[in-house]
Amino acid sequence: MFIVSKIVGFLLDPFIWILLLLLVSVFIHDNKWKKTLRRSALFCFLIFSNNYIINNAWNSYQWKPVTLAPGSKYQSGIILGGLAGYDEALHQGFFSQASDRFIQTARLYHLGHIRKIIVTGGNAIFVKESGYNEADFIAKNLRDLHIPASDILVEKLSRNTIENARFSKKLMDSVHTAGPSLLITSAVHMPRALKVFIKQGIDVEPYPCNYRVLPVDAELTWKSLIPSQEAFGKWNILLKEIIGIILI
Repeated sequence: MFIVSKIVGFLLDPFIWILLLLLVSVFIHDNKWKKTLRRSALFCFLIFSNNYIINNAWNSYQWKPVTLAPGSKYQSGIILGGLAGYDEALHQGFFSQASDRFIQTARLYHLGHIRKIIVTGGNAIFVKESGYNEADFIAKNLRDLHIPASDILVEKLSRNTIENARFSKKLMDSVHTAGPSLLITSAVHMPRALKVFIKQGIDVEPYPCNYRVLPVDAELTWKSLIPSQEAFGKWNILLKEIIGIILI
């Protein structure tokens, strides 16, 4: 199932669709179909490279910001992996674009909103002979910020969101940690993640972060109409989230 999800994720990239349309147009002999395929490729390029369209779609889908009431406390904060990677040449882990998940988790702990931190996430992609594990990497950096190891629970077997929830539930049950908990993940990932965790019977409330698209980014400007390579990446992420939440 894990391998299938990765293949599906790859095929949900609009850039791949364009390449396939152009590739088929090269080998097909019917001139009418050849023109249709190339026009379709051009249409896809204009739509999926447009930042105005994807930013509005993204902004509409992602979870809106949450403000915690002063003094509100939760038994734990569950931070989802997918915020760091490993460089095999340097033999070192690095935070990625989603590192706001880490920042907000540490912030919530030091502000007293969460008593424990549950780190969930192994390696979504196998890292050969490194010994690297993302959950361990996150936990170490939390300890470096003077968060006691006794307040950090680590789940390091999961490779996707469904496994995040399943294995987190087992961990929480084993140490008798009840809710409510804050679910800490990227705003665009929150709709799917929240549904998955609730389905596993975990008492969670959303705490979205890592806002890659802000309301101001959804405004119509001349720059937003210029074809952008970044737009393709955003579409790939958003489509995976939408398909993922439909299939839950």
